[in-house]
This record gives sequence, C-alpha cells and structure tokens, in this order.
Amino acid sequence: MKLHEFLFDELHAAGVRQIFGIPGDFVLNLYNTLQDDPRFRLITMSHEPAVGFAADGAARITNGLGVCLVTYGAGGLNMINSIACAYAEESPLIVITGGPGKLEREAGLLVHHEVKSFESQFKIYQEVTEWGAIVDDAQTAAVLIHRAIDVAHKFKRPVYLEIPRDMVLADIPIPASFNEVELQVNESAVAEAAGEIIDRLSQADRPVLIVGVEVHRFQLIDQ
Repeated sequence: MKLHEFLFDELHAAGVRQIFGIPGDFVLNLYNTLQDDPRFRLITMSHEPAVGFAADGAARITNGLGVCLVTYGAGGLNMINSIACAYAEESPLIVITGGPGKLEREAGLLVHHEVKSFESQFKIYQEVTEWGAIVDDAQTAAVLIHRAIDVAHKFKRPVYLEIPRDMVLADIPIPASFNEVELQVNESAVAEAAGEIIDRLSQADRPVLIVGVEVHRFQLIDQ
C-alpha cells in the first residue's frame, strides 16, 4: 500500500472528513493525492496560523480530530502559535507537514527555510505537541502514522507528522496489528482527589461545581 493511501485511510477511519491546509513545494505531492480523494473536503486557506486555528475549531465543534496540512519551514513554523494554543486547550490536532526528501538530507543540500538543521522544525514542534515523528522509513511508516492518530485521540492534544516528499508514494508494509497507546492512571492519586472532593461537598450547604473543558474533550458530560 502507498503511504498516502494508508494515511488517508487511517484519518477517515478516525472520523476525519475535512482537512485544512496551504500547498507548498515540500507538500505538493501529498496535497495532490489528497485532492484526488473524494472522502475529504480540502479547505485551502491563505495563512498558516489560520489553518491551525481552523483545525482547532473543527476539533472542538465535532469533538473529533482536526487536521492541518502545510509545507516544511515557512508553513510549519508559521503555524506554531495556533498549535501551541491547541495544546494548552487540549484540542486534538494532527499536524502534517511535508519535508525534504531522503536524498536531499543525505546529500546535505541546503534547502530553503531550513533553520539550523533538517530536524529543527521537528524539535520545535516537540514543545507544542504530545508526540511526533519524521516518517522517513517505509518499514516503520504505518506504525508511526497509527500511533500519532492514537495519541491525539486519547490524550486530546496535537501530534506532529513530518512526511518527506519522496515518501508520499512509497510502498509501505502494513502490520497485522498495532500496539495501542495506554493511558497511565495513578489510582491512588485519583482516589485521594475523589476523597477530598467528596469531603468538601459533604460539608457544603450550597455546593457549586465548576468543571473544566476536559469533560467535553473526553466525552464525560453525561457521566
């Protein structure tokens, strides 16, 4: 299976129906394959921060995943603020950027909008995402893509996938199964917090509960 086919299949299976983006040279081939996929509505904007904020808004409205698709450097770095906002507000986004190809990296070619190194953008995004990866190996591509979507869904925070432009049409193996991300729970801390809340409520005459946005993000409103 082609990398782009697996990526879009996984996004569609996760409930994604619209993708926000801006084309640029490092992401043009991925953009073209997306335009040919009738399952998604591709919404092209004129400024990368708007792409991030729109995807954030879509995630909040649908209580699902928001998806951004921008180019490397000028696109990805210009979108940082909106992704930082989504992280702070626990809004699950899939940030997909293009990137220099493997041969360009190995040859040490100077590409436009490269900062200190080819990995500079990836390192910067580590500060505003829950998890991220550069998908530059066909053997692990499916695992990385699946994990990114799983992390965004379970932690309700942005994740980052940088896809080198020569990987978009690469044939990748698909494992028979994937290791799912497990949410670690400190049971004693939960019990202590619950006990303290119950104790305060039992002593209050007219208690008021002010809950955070997490009850919406994690679909806990009914409970």
